[in-house]
Amino acid sequence: MNSNTVIEISGAERQQWEPENEHDFELTRQRPIFQKIAYPPRISLNGLLLVLLSTLLLIASGFMTVQIPSPLGMFSGPVKPMMSYTFQLPLALFLATLLGPFMGSAVILLFLGVGLLAFPVFANGGGLQYILQPGFGYLLGMLFIAYPLSKRFHKAFQKQDNTSRSLKILGQALVAVLLVHLVGIVYLIGLSVAQQIPLGDLGGWILRLSIENVPYDFVATGILLCLIRQVRLALWLVLY
Repeated sequence: MNSNTVIEISGAERQQWEPENEHDFELTRQRPIFQKIAYPPRISLNGLLLVLLSTLLLIASGFMTVQIPSPLGMFSGPVKPMMSYTFQLPLALFLATLLGPFMGSAVILLFLGVGLLAFPVFANGGGLQYILQPGFGYLLGMLFIAYPLSKRFHKAFQKQDNTSRSLKILGQALVAVLLVHLVGIVYLIGLSVAQQIPLGDLGGWILRLSIENVPYDFVATGILLCLIRQVRLALWLVLY
């Protein structure tokens, strides 16, 4: 679509998109197409189809791993210890933000429902007994953080300056990743208290699931969130 395309907006719709005050969403000075992509997509049939496709993509991402150097071994010498990494957490936060608070949260909720009640779509299986797995708390963390992240993300578009907007988005990415890992760590502690994992193994699980992953999760999430504007433009006809 040509970047100079002008989208006709009705009177009622124009009122809906206009900011409440001069400090809120200064996008009225931009072209309408850029004004609209600053807001979450509407819930529609196309949006629901995207929810299904996004859920399948999220499932697939859990089974695709890459071998990357462990952050803990960056200064260990010429031979760097490697770790298996999956982009599922950054992808989940990206989809939740791209599709908006409701459809984005629906993707993660559907993913969890399928894994717990239907098919073994999680990395280590599925079924209701999966709630006792050490990594399940991180899946819950993605669900809990998806809605507030998506709600707050769109406030970054009130920044006209690209640098200010990007810094704000990166800050939100860092907070979101840390909160997901906080939920996961609390869940691990709960499993240890419930004697589902040995207390002596608790530190190892936290090291493996959080400390090693946080730097990569932050970088990947930050990059993906900064691309949402471009992705929404590419999917304009589907999302809006």
